[in-house]
Amino acid sequence: MACKKAESEYDTYGYETECDECDINYVDDLGTTVYVNGHKGTWKKDFRRSVFTEMKVTVTARQSNSNTVSAHIIKDGKRLVSKSGNSSVTVRHIVKSSGSTKPVSSICGAPTQKGGPCQRKVSGGGRCWQHK
Repeated sequence: MACKKAESEYDTYGYETECDECDINYVDDLGTTVYVNGHKGTWKKDFRRSVFTEMKVTVTARQSNSNTVSAHIIKDGKRLVSKSGNSSVTVRHIVKSSGSTKPVSSICGAPTQKGGPCQRKVSGGGRCWQHK
């Protein structure tokens, strides 16, 4: 049986914003800037099982007399960084490491004397103690 990670072992990063009417742009998990124009109310975007190096979201009010706009960067449902302002806010966060917090385990796979692959589990990848 292959080793499969539980989804809870991965960090879930995301963005959350609040505004009356605004334009939102954010950096996704591929490093691409994505634009959401004319949004009203609360907006959320989650990235499950994704790897980030930098996160950034900007919220700009569509009307100069608009109420407060807010932007948040989320990790596992908790706000890491938050900022509010009257017309435009930008929130950034450098991610030291994201993705799995557990070492990868796999099967050794080295050829055995009988010709099949070795089935020993190895933590961190690579070969087992006998096939190093």
